[in-house]
Amino acid sequence: MAELPNTPGDAPAPMLVDRREAARLLGVSPGTIDNLRNAGELPSLKLMSRRLFDVADLRRFIDARKAVAE
Repeated sequence: MAELPNTPGDAPAPMLVDRREAARLLGVSPGTIDNLRNAGELPSLKLMSRRLFDVADLRRFIDARKAVAE
């Protein structure tokens, strides 16, 4: 699985990512991100005309799946 955002140098990690980046970070397709969002399993926000995902929510999503698998 891809690591959640790492940035070169001293640049701050992004707080919000688009669906393609969210999919890359979770190792799934953008369509899966849409399905998770539509099912209410992955929160998002609409900023202007863009649908964005909070990196903290992606981490919580992963952590919740880890707990189920254990």
